[in-house]
Amino acid sequence: MTLEEQPEFEICAVVEDGRQAVVETSRLKPDVTILNVTMPHLNGLEAARLIKAERPETAIVILSSHADHEFLTIAKGIGVRGYVTKLKAGQELVKAVQAAVRGEDYYVLD
Repeated sequence: MTLEEQPEFEICAVVEDGRQAVVETSRLKPDVTILNVTMPHLNGLEAARLIKAERPETAIVILSSHADHEFLTIAKGIGVRGYVTKLKAGQELVKAVQAAVRGEDYYVLD
């Protein structure tokens, strides 16, 4: 909902699992894909790895309930542009997506 309220963004798909995120990112070619770390069938970090291998130009933002430095380190290694915890999503998700579009990193764990 936070992103839907932003006129600069268009939500092109909402998916149920990591595999579907990879397929839809390949098909729709969005500027930014937002993934959760915990997703059915393929976790968000593995989905991010597959997406970056196929579409390196698509920026990825992780939105997660895990405020975990290990997950953040893995995400950075994959090339994820943003990582925001769900507790901070209301204030930080829009900023993370805007930064990702500009090719900048934006990470908020606390």
